[in-house]
Amino acid sequence: MQLRSSLKENIFVPISGLIYEKMRRGFLGTIAYTNFLWGAGLLLLLAAASVNHFIFGRIAIGGESDVLDSLRGYTFLGFSLNDTLQYPFLDHLTQFLLLLGTGLVLQYMSSEFRLIRVRSFFPFFLFCLLSGTIIPVLPLDGAALSCLLLTLSCYRLFRSLDPGLESRAVFDASVLLTLASLFQSRLLWLMPVIWLVMGVLQVMSLRSFLASILGLLSVFWIIGGISFLMGDYGFLLAYSKDLINFHLFNISGILSSEISYIVFLAVLMISAIISFWPKQHLDKLRTRNYLNSVLMIWFALFILWFFSANDERYMLPLLSLSTLVIAHFFSLVDSLFSRILFFALLGLSVTVYLSF
Repeated sequence: MQLRSSLKENIFVPISGLIYEKMRRGFLGTIAYTNFLWGAGLLLLLAAASVNHFIFGRIAIGGESDVLDSLRGYTFLGFSLNDTLQYPFLDHLTQFLLLLGTGLVLQYMSSEFRLIRVRSFFPFFLFCLLSGTIIPVLPLDGAALSCLLLTLSCYRLFRSLDPGLESRAVFDASVLLTLASLFQSRLLWLMPVIWLVMGVLQVMSLRSFLASILGLLSVFWIIGGISFLMGDYGFLLAYSKDLINFHLFNISGILSSEISYIVFLAVLMISAIISFWPKQHLDKLRTRNYLNSVLMIWFALFILWFFSANDERYMLPLLSLSTLVIAHFFSLVDSLFSRILFFALLGLSVTVYLSF
């Protein structure tokens, strides 16, 4: 009897517990752990980029702004940015690689900083899905590069919690954010939010604050020096003008499918936030600070996008941070409601892509 009781306690009970846990885990919980999301995300982004190039966008589309026009006006060794628009395939390939790189950085951030309590590959898949959805209307003006730089800036900012790297990581984050703003000037308004995040991460000090200022000024110091040597201050003037030039959200020029997609994404984000905040005590303190920092930057990006007249260039970085929050929701909440939202996201993404 003792042997039977011991076998029951040490073997049969754990095995039955594992079977029950596996049965209890639904569709979302199952695919979150598998490499299926890697392959599906890569194929979705590749398919969206291929269709966009070969069917919808044989001619490279550049952005229209005074900042970009001034950038294209510079010529170095007989080469200018306008020359790249003559090779649409190269432009679309570069855009695809930059978006792929952003997805990989988001996945690495999620795994490295344990933003999700379980191992999940949803961040990469969701970014490939969302960025692939808007790729037909995403201009080839450095928007993808700017999104990658902003993501790297968040990554370096989170690295400021590593011992001895506070000031260096903050300096790097400031430089990357400033470089990202060279293509989307209003991203520079995120700098005060970066200071707030430094406070949340408890790395704010006089030294780290000065490091962030130095990182910001170093980029403009180099650009100002080049402009002085060339005797052309067109870029700095256009940059300053675009920095304070805001346009309110105009709903009249948006397709009904886009409105439905934006409303759905808003519902999805609200569901994810409501799911996270009441249960954030289950995460470690550092993880909570990371996720709250992501939400702070996300809200700031949402305001920038809203006051940029639904500009897809500002929507892309907004979607990139959205993937981290939504991935947290899909990875930890496996219910009928979350599955419905997941399949609705797939269906709406395809519908919106085809409507562009």
